[in-house]
Parts: sequence; C-alpha cells; structure tokens
Amino acid sequence: MDTRDGARPVGQPLIIPIFIPHMGCPHQCIFCNQRAITGKTAQTPSADQIQQAVRRFLKYGKKRPSTTQISFFGGSFLGLEKKTIRSLLGAAMPFVRAKDVDSIRFSTRPDTISQESLNLLDGFPVSTVELGVQSMNDQVLDAAGRGHRASDTVVAADLLKNRGYEMGLQMMVGLPEDDDDGAMETARRIAELEPDFVRIYPTLVLEGSQLAGRYRDGRYHPMALAACVTLVKRLFLYFDTHHIPVVRMGLQASDGLTSSGGFIAGPYHPAFGHLVHGEMVLDAISSALDRMEKRPDPLTISVHPCMVSRVQGLHKQNISRLKKAFDLKKIVLHQDGCLAKDYLMVAGQHVTLPQTMVR
Repeated sequence: MDTRDGARPVGQPLIIPIFIPHMGCPHQCIFCNQRAITGKTAQTPSADQIQQAVRRFLKYGKKRPSTTQISFFGGSFLGLEKKTIRSLLGAAMPFVRAKDVDSIRFSTRPDTISQESLNLLDGFPVSTVELGVQSMNDQVLDAAGRGHRASDTVVAADLLKNRGYEMGLQMMVGLPEDDDDGAMETARRIAELEPDFVRIYPTLVLEGSQLAGRYRDGRYHPMALAACVTLVKRLFLYFDTHHIPVVRMGLQASDGLTSSGGFIAGPYHPAFGHLVHGEMVLDAISSALDRMEKRPDPLTISVHPCMVSRVQGLHKQNISRLKKAFDLKKIVLHQDGCLAKDYLMVAGQHVTLPQTMVR
C-alpha cells in the first residue's frame, strides 16, 4: 500500500499516535494520570501492535496526507531502556522504507536529551522531537514534581537544534505556584529557544493524580475555563508575533476522559481551541466597532465560509456578546469565498486575523 502516490488529492498531515503512557518517566508529576488521558495502561506495545495500528490509520481518508508521521506519545521516549527505544523505532521503520510514512516523531522530557541519547536515534528516520517543558520557572517545576530544571530545557533545545531536528515545545498553564505573568514569562523564554511549534495545555485535575487530593482538600484551585481561554489567547498571540505556530490548545483526550470519571475539575472543554479562536475573532471585531463613529444596524460581517463558526463563536456566543456590547439589534453574516481566511469585512472595514489561526 503506497499512500504517497498521486492517485488521491493531497490532504492535511497525518500523525499516527502510538501511546506509551507514563513509560520512561522517572517522576509522577502531580497533574499526571496518563491512563485517564489515553485510556491505556503502561505496557510496551509490541511490533505487531504498532504495525496493526499504523496500517489501520493508513486506510483512513479519501485524500492522501501531505505528510505522514508515526508518533510515540504519552511517555518520555528517550527515558526508556535503550533496547526498548530501538525496538519501537525498528517496528516503525518498515513503513518509512516502503514510503507509506515519511518519518517518526516522539515526545520526551528535557532531561532525557543528551548527546548519548540522541546517538541512539542514528540510522532511524526521526524528524521531530517534542519536549514536555511545562514551565520555565524552577519554582513551578518543583511544585509540579517535574524533577528537572528550566536549564535542562535550554540545553535540550540547543542539542536538538544542532542535530537538525524539528523541535516542538509543550507548556502548561494553571500549574501550582504559577500565574498569568508566570505563564507569559515561560512563553517569552520558550520563544527565545526558537521552537518550530508549540502546544499549550491547561492543567486539569484527573482522578488518580496527586493534584486530585490537593483539590479535594482545598490546597489547589484550578483555573476557571473563561480565564484559561483568555490566558491561552494571550499566549497564542504572543507566539504569533514571534512567528511560532501553536499547533494545539487544550488536552487531546480520549473520548472516555469525562465519561470514565477520569476528569474531576479544571478548564476542560472538548472544543477548547475553538473557544480561544472565537475569542480572538470577537476581540478583532470589537476593536473594529470601537473605531467606528457610527455603527450600522443591522451590522454586516463578511467572512470566508470556513471561518463562519469562529466568527459566531461556540453556540453563537460571539453574536450575542456583540449585540449586547454594542447595542445592536441584528448581525448579518455574509459568506464570501473570495475573502482570504485571515480577513473579515466588518461594515466595510478590513479586519486582519493572525494567519496562524487559519492554517
């Protein structure tokens, strides 16, 4: 099976996830319960299991992906035993040789990155490495039980860049001992490392985590959803000004995260990223209306068809908020396929959105 031929139109990148929950992690971070997140137990997947999973994913979709990667997620990949690392990479290798898959990626802790550990990857088609940074504040890292320093992230980023890997950095908001200013400082220090992309995760209280006990006895208070959305919006815009794509906002949980009882409290929403994008669009439209001496009513907003849901907001909340804030009786959305996705027309005025939010 060759997914790289030109028989099908090209679609979005495909990442094939292979979960290794909590494997290779020397610490149990206070927020962590990988089984609740992934629905998987800590067990090394066999070569046969990996290959079955990859074949299953390669069958999906009418369009061939622009790129395809096998990704080892959920644990700390370079914290595994050497023979396990080689075994997992070896199970993925045949798909790259057959050109069904372009490369391999994985996530790992910053303190697992060294010249020696990266040497283990020699001969394997690994192209992307993600680091679970979480924070660049040592006090926050200590409170979260991470067991590494911010300096470990700086060293790891330098090693990965020197080896030519695509590098992603993951950060968290709402950790104990952290606040909005601390999160923005983490973003600033992450941007200095020039990652190729970033993920932003809210801290959630999961059953089976140490944070659950602290939450129940009142020692930890998770962020409210609205406050978290606003903070992540600020972070997104900060990274955007530094030309760093934010590829995910919010936890990519299994379908069973809430139904299984794994989730207890915190700013979880299945459409968290949509909430963030919606608030950015709301801000942009509100700013345009603030500049108008006279606001037409009904107000017409022209938008590319694919951006309608973001203009409306979840459950059309943006429309309701705009009507209330600007005393408007009616708002008309006009779909215009000729408009660029990062442009709106608000009563004839051009409004520009961050390009990275429409990719």
